[in-house]
Amino acid sequence: MSTYPTYKPSGIEWLGDIPEHWEVKRLKLIGENIGGLTYSPDDVLEDESGTLVLRSSNIQNGKFSEEDNVFVDLEISNKQTTYVDDILLCVRNGSVALVGKNILIDEETSGLSFGAFMLVFRSKSNSYIYWFFNSPIFSAQKGLFSTTTINQLTSGILYAMYSALPPIEEQTAIANYLDEKTTKLDQLISNKKAQIDKLKEIRQIEINTAVTKGLDPNVTLKPSGIEWLGDIPEHWEVKRLKNVSTNVQTGTTPKTAILRYYEDEDIKWFTPVDFTKNIRLTNSKSKISQIAIDEGAGRLFPSGSVLLLGIGATIGKVGLITEDSSSNQQINCITFNAKMDSLFAAFALKIYETEIIKIANFSTMPIFNQSNSANINIGIPPIAEQTAIANYLDEKTSKLDQLVSNLESQIEQLEEVRKIEIYNAVTGKIKVA
Repeated sequence: MSTYPTYKPSGIEWLGDIPEHWEVKRLKLIGENIGGLTYSPDDVLEDESGTLVLRSSNIQNGKFSEEDNVFVDLEISNKQTTYVDDILLCVRNGSVALVGKNILIDEETSGLSFGAFMLVFRSKSNSYIYWFFNSPIFSAQKGLFSTTTINQLTSGILYAMYSALPPIEEQTAIANYLDEKTTKLDQLISNKKAQIDKLKEIRQIEINTAVTKGLDPNVTLKPSGIEWLGDIPEHWEVKRLKNVSTNVQTGTTPKTAILRYYEDEDIKWFTPVDFTKNIRLTNSKSKISQIAIDEGAGRLFPSGSVLLLGIGATIGKVGLITEDSSSNQQINCITFNAKMDSLFAAFALKIYETEIIKIANFSTMPIFNQSNSANINIGIPPIAEQTAIANYLDEKTSKLDQLVSNLESQIEQLEEVRKIEIYNAVTGKIKVA
């Protein structure tokens, strides 16, 4: 890919030098901002007989999504109707990361309207400006519309933004180049995400099969008596966790002053954010001191215990602690007796994750307390077989997790290449035609 023969300072620090014949313009001089439609709940239809109003939820991963559609019974002005090559942006959202997400309106999404938290940018240069809105140049200015109270991109802020602007024929060439380049990169990323989904599915199947059927494919099975558990090997037992554990209890949340949020404290204090895909819990963002434990401000769980999330959106997630640790009150801790291999128990509880939400007690949020945990039924083989299954799954899932991690790294690299391609093209660092 070649570069332009001569460059000049853009006058904008974060834009740098641009091709000699390019201009730098505020968006106010390039196009027009059009605010979205305001409507009341009484205007919303239960069927799809009215006009679809595009909202933030209709933009997913840079594409139009028909999830969570809203149709209204209103007469829509021509100005608040979408046209091909309009750029639809989310301009107000509780998450700053979602402010600025956008799509280029095509035939499928033209003739619709858009809500009050959205905005349309309309210009003759939109096929090129669309890529400006998806470049690091636009992202770098996000600080302009992030506040402590609300994240919003006002029409005034948008108008004040600068874009490098080539002649119209180069705009078209750049847009065509980026369409082709990003389509190929997006396909590669999509393929790798599909591979990740498949590996995760294989991982779950491996766990489900091993902890319900064992490692011998020819073993004789019997009904477990538990609907979701199905048939289990004939020589296995079904027992409640309270019958194979020494203690089932919840963590505690002491006053913030007792917790320490740096590394030199003694004891890991786990919360829901510390749970990962790894079966072992290795890192906690917070710590609690031994003094606080001794004074009763926290509970100490012995190494080898299994922690199970009992409250909140991630209810049911499981992790094995490998050293004496503590946790907050959202977590149940099961400490097993000598008849149970703790790693096997952790894997066995992994298949219970989807069942927990079904039997949790609901008030304002799902709750699965220590009594619920104590009464979980699992299939239990002899201890030597538990250990063999745990070791098999530990090795198998580690290999699958590494493959997933490798693919995730490749996706990150491809996404970075995508950003660089867009940045170089819309700033004139490369000459595409």
